Amino acid sequence: MKTNVRIQLNKLNINIVKIYISILVLIVLFGCSNKTDFTITASGLQYKIVKTGSGPSVVKGEEVLIHETTKYTNDSLVYTSRNRPSPLKVLVGGNQVIKGVDEGLQGMKIGEIRKLIVPPSLSKRTGNVTFPHPDSTLLYEIELIDIVKEEIVPKTVDGNILKINKEKSILKWEGFNKLHTNGHYGTVTFHSGEFYAKENKIFGGEFLIDMNTIINTDGDYSESLVDHLKNADFFETEKYPMTTLKIITIKYIDDSNVSVLANLTIKDMLQPVEFDARITYNENKLIFTSKFTIDRTLWNIVYASGSIFGSFGDNLISDEVQFETSIFTE
Repeated sequence: MKTNVRIQLNKLNINIVKIYISILVLIVLFGCSNKTDFTITASGLQYKIVKTGSGPSVVKGEEVLIHETTKYTNDSLVYTSRNRPSPLKVLVGGNQVIKGVDEGLQGMKIGEIRKLIVPPSLSKRTGNVTFPHPDSTLLYEIELIDIVKEEIVPKTVDGNILKINKEKSILKWEGFNKLHTNGHYGTVTFHSGEFYAKENKIFGGEFLIDMNTIINTDGDYSESLVDHLKNADFFETEKYPMTTLKIITIKYIDDSNVSVLANLTIKDMLQPVEFDARITYNENKLIFTSKFTIDRTLWNIVYASGSIFGSFGDNLISDEVQFETSIFTE
């Protein structure tokens, strides 16, 4: 009898211990949930405001400047814009970023920082581009730097629009491997373009570049290379045949040298670019020359990117693409 009683008492003590452990687990879980305080949306996105902002809230259709850092749940880094020279420019709701970020940006205010937990269903890239592990949950930290106010180029009167000479104007490109020890170069032609002038000064312009004219000129013409540049890994020219460069402001350093701020749209993704240029004249015809470099990943062209897929292979391509242009007016 005493043995049975002891066994029953031991079982009772074990059950009491289990109850205490369960209570402690619940306390910890509830305590953690109060600390994390993530809001869950109908889509499955989770977000938390870690720093409040001020001013108007972001709405769909606005362009914003942001910094973002992306990690996997094991804290390994996927991508950060913090080492870029300028913030990312994103059209909210424009399918320029993954669905989770598109949704998470809405309602943010300038200066606000949000943490996002993005499930795989909201982390698919557009087109054929995906993260190295496309079925992983992603952790984002987004900072809203500014809401972009569209700068309107002043209207011009007849005589102040200078059309470009498409036959003489040319845009050269050059890409490299990750170490810049080898690469390819070639040309692409303008579909149309014009400068806006006032009082013998250029203050703006807009140019369409026909991406289907891209070729390589670094030796024997390579049809396979050109086809690759035209497919979804790079410029996807069947879907996005035109690239647009729109000059927003031109600051004259002296009579010939200028600093240019422009919007460059590739594959329907708009990002600001800044570069120096030189403006000269020959027989009253304007000649605009410049050389500048872009980071292709800002336009979601990440094929074999050295910064994104650095640990996934040796045949990597530099994110930098160099352009050199000479534009002649009619």
